[in-house]
Formats: sequence, structure tokens, C-alpha cells
Amino acid sequence: MKKWMILIVIIIVLSLTGLSVYAYQSIREPLRHNYAQAENYVVGQSLLKTVLTVTYYHGTDAFYVFTGLDEKDEETIVWVSAEYDFHHVEKASDGITREEAVAIVERNEEVSRIRTAKLGYERELPVYEITYINDENRKGYYYVTFEKGTFMKRYLLRTD
Repeated sequence: MKKWMILIVIIIVLSLTGLSVYAYQSIREPLRHNYAQAENYVVGQSLLKTVLTVTYYHGTDAFYVFTGLDEKDEETIVWVSAEYDFHHVEKASDGITREEAVAIVERNEEVSRIRTAKLGYERELPVYEITYINDENRKGYYYVTFEKGTFMKRYLLRTD
């Protein structure tokens, strides 16, 4: 009897694990498809020769942000709107780095922990969106321009 109970528990756990993996894959599939479609756009428009990374940014508008190499093998960043009706291209060397953006936030805010720092596009400008937890356990969003690290806006949310 005890062996049957253990067997039933094992079957239930394996079934739930399999169902969870299937659900996760099903949810991620459209995003993977959209990434591939956006990458085809970037390469097809000759904006990048080689794609190194792609991220998705959803601020005021949604953008795919690509880093890669252009025809001259220079590191380049491309912002493509989710509707593919607009793109913006910058050399990586023409802007601040992720580390510099994080340092700006740490210098100007009471940061307990940096959660993310990613490229985005707001107010017709390339930006870094840095999310952090401050010393009062509030979640913060801090935006600086990609070009010079100029402050754009910030939000603080309570987490309790």
C-alpha cells in the first residue's frame, strides 16, 4: 500500500512538472517568434551584419533592442519599434555603457540593490532604464539618456 502511495505521488509530481514546462514553452513561443521576425528585419534592412543580443523593452512604446556588429564590424545598437515602422541606430561607442548608467543611479539615489539595467526608447530618445530597490525597500525606475547619461525621469513604487 505504501509503495502505491509513493508511486502515485511521483506520477503526480512528474505530471505537474511536465505540464508546467509545456505551459512555459507555450507562453514563450510567440515571443521567440517575434524575436526571430525582428532579427530578420534588422538583418534584412542591413542595419546589422551580426546580431549578438536582443531584448524587449516595453515603456511608452514597445521596442526590440539589438546589439551587434555592422558592416564595418563596429559594435552597434539598433532600436526597432514592435510595429517595424521605425528604427534608430547608434554606435555603442557614441553612448554611455551599462556600468556608467548604473553608476549615475547609485550616485543620485539611495540604492540598496540594482535589479536590471537595460536599453529602451522613450520620448524619441534611446535610454537606459535602471530598476533598483532603494534603502526604504521601494522599487525604483530611473531613466537616463544613452548618449550622455542625462536624467530623464524616475518612478518610485512601494513594495509592501
